[in-house]
Amino acid sequence: RASRRWEATLRAWACSMKTAFDMRNTAPPTLLQRILLCIVLMLAGAGPAGAQNADADFSGRRIGAVTVDFDGAADPGATYQDAVLRAFATFPGSRFDPMRANLMLNKVRRLNFVKSAEYGVQTGGNGDLVLTLRIVLTDTVTSLPEQPIGWFADRTWSDFPTLYADGRTVVGAKLENKSMLFTNTNAFFGRPDVLTAGNPLAENPSGKGTDTWLESSVQAGIYGLSSVTDRVSVFAGASYIYSASWGPELFTDQTRYHGSIEDAYVGLIGSNSTASGGNRQMALLYGRKSFQIDSGMILRLSSANGGERAALQSNPRNAADRLMLAQFSYDAHKLELFQLDPDELEPVDSGTVIDGINYEGQLSSNFRLGAMYLQVPESGFAYYTANDVLSREGLRVADLRLALDPPAGHPGLYAKGELARQTHRDFDMDARAGYAEIGFQFNETTWRPTPSYRYSYFSGDNPDTAAFERWDPLFAGGAGDEWVQGLNQYKVVQTSNVIAHRFMARLQPTPRWELTPQFWIFRADDLNNLGGAQALSVLSSKDLGKEVNITARYVSSSKLIYVFSAAYTLPGEAIRDALNDDYRNWFSASALVIARF
Repeated sequence: RASRRWEATLRAWACSMKTAFDMRNTAPPTLLQRILLCIVLMLAGAGPAGAQNADADFSGRRIGAVTVDFDGAADPGATYQDAVLRAFATFPGSRFDPMRANLMLNKVRRLNFVKSAEYGVQTGGNGDLVLTLRIVLTDTVTSLPEQPIGWFADRTWSDFPTLYADGRTVVGAKLENKSMLFTNTNAFFGRPDVLTAGNPLAENPSGKGTDTWLESSVQAGIYGLSSVTDRVSVFAGASYIYSASWGPELFTDQTRYHGSIEDAYVGLIGSNSTASGGNRQMALLYGRKSFQIDSGMILRLSSANGGERAALQSNPRNAADRLMLAQFSYDAHKLELFQLDPDELEPVDSGTVIDGINYEGQLSSNFRLGAMYLQVPESGFAYYTANDVLSREGLRVADLRLALDPPAGHPGLYAKGELARQTHRDFDMDARAGYAEIGFQFNETTWRPTPSYRYSYFSGDNPDTAAFERWDPLFAGGAGDEWVQGLNQYKVVQTSNVIAHRFMARLQPTPRWELTPQFWIFRADDLNNLGGAQALSVLSSKDLGKEVNITARYVSSSKLIYVFSAAYTLPGEAIRDALNDDYRNWFSASALVIARF
């Protein structure tokens, strides 16, 4: 495929790493490769983590607020605060990108009244992020530093990961490790022979008893941003990722190692800030990069993990095979035009390409609106009915999103919802999906609890109607509080032909700790489930099961994050009948550490 040219184009950049990492995954690792991975694991301090943690480091989360805290000094006033926020150039409503935040933090550090700067990340009650810039002021305002800093400038590592920074250009390195320990007891309710039948990735899946495995990944890259004029900048990023799994994983017991290009993109951004604080911005981007729409009910997983790539649960890969993006922002309104070619696993690569347009806007201080339309001009993916095989190529999706946010930092009600419909260019299709969520944020109470309830619906196909109605999940995904519906149950019943009731609470015992307990009830929309798990093609009941789980996240710093998860799942009548009542309840636990150096 044409997008594969990115790997060939950047092989020269990766040649220094090729001696340590086998790009084609054709041979077992050398002793040097094993040592490198072990060193990273020891440095990371392998700790616990959550399944399908697509945003364990908060990547892709919506930013709800950006605040400035002047440590060790009285608030110096709006002038300093505005200067810090302009330099950081990260706005509410945008998506959090840790690498970009680190680059922009260098611009803050070079302000002439700043002695030191760092940022902290915290989850709000509604799931949005609150970024806090902690600034220490100099004793006196000094002249802007004339000499650039970083290894490219003075050949010292004191400013790492900053490689170069002056008044117009910032270049930073990325060196990140994700390591996860995962254990399953009675995966697939002890019957993988039935529930994974027909899955091309299931070579020797976990089942009865307990299986534990370790997976790890190392990503290294270089990213930069440079001002061409006062209003126009160029940016680029490139990285290489190497991943491995040891032990009996969910679908296979084979030890695997894999290395490949991850990020590889270039872009142009033009911006203008008005005297009243308004923001006008235009950005163009092309290449390999992650992409998502809102919380990811339709588009989130730009890249696949597992299979020959290993690291199934920690999900280190996020970059699409190809992303073309034009983004226009006018104050609190954003319009995006995009073409997305996700990086799917080779054995199940559908060749899907998606063209779309997306709008997001803040209509008032607490009310948000979003809308999207997309179509699929290319795809080899198929839908199945009792009589026909239909193609995804020609799919059209219309999507509407609404959100009511609580006042930043104050207790209050929040609500959000999404409605979407799928039709098709070539045949009668009428699939529906959506959710409604409501919660209340108690910010002034111990542990700052935010209880919430979410109802989600993804239609199934009624064979007695003329239209095809089964919802196509496309590339939905995210963490356990987004579109991984049940840490265990998601592996059997995904976001199609399912109605899910989620009862959840967010608890913050301390600013660094977050606990998220959940209770799920799953039901099918229709007894016809053709297109789901092969053994569940026809259901005897709409009862799919229940799950209780909990996730704990500890943010030691922006460079070290731990995530711990556990889940216990009971199969519903539909699954029990398919297994002839020969089943066991499913328990899983995981531990993840993310370390940046």
